[in-house]
Amino acid sequence: MKPDPHRLIRASYPLSVIVPTRFRDLDTLGHLNNVALGSFYEEGRAHLNRAAFPQEMRHESGLRMLIADVHIAYLAEAFYPGDIEVAAGISHIGRSSYTIALALFQKAQCVGTCETVLVVTDGTGAMPIPPAQRAALEGLMVQAG
Repeated sequence: MKPDPHRLIRASYPLSVIVPTRFRDLDTLGHLNNVALGSFYEEGRAHLNRAAFPQEMRHESGLRMLIADVHIAYLAEAFYPGDIEVAAGISHIGRSSYTIALALFQKAQCVGTCETVLVVTDGTGAMPIPPAQRAALEGLMVQAG
């Protein structure tokens, strides 16, 4: 399924992180393999979660964010050598879950998108997103069109 057009534009996302590609990320066809692309999305998720849920707050409150669902769209080949820019933002906030929208860019071209649903828990089950973290997530929304 193709993502909405605004998801292919770098400026739609409030955060990004640059991740260098590695030779070991190549497949036999000479492009970055799907497992490597998944690890780039992981870096983007971690970058966004650190922005919205600072480590000291997570440790004090016992909050945990657990992945409930992941969808990846492969749009173009990505190559080594070269950096990948992982852009990230929030596309939806629920009572106890939120969705991170991510996109991979190489040489300014969007090569893939990912949506990941995370559930906020206290270790025993889902819990409402605390007000301060909800506000932080709202400040990281993806800009549509």
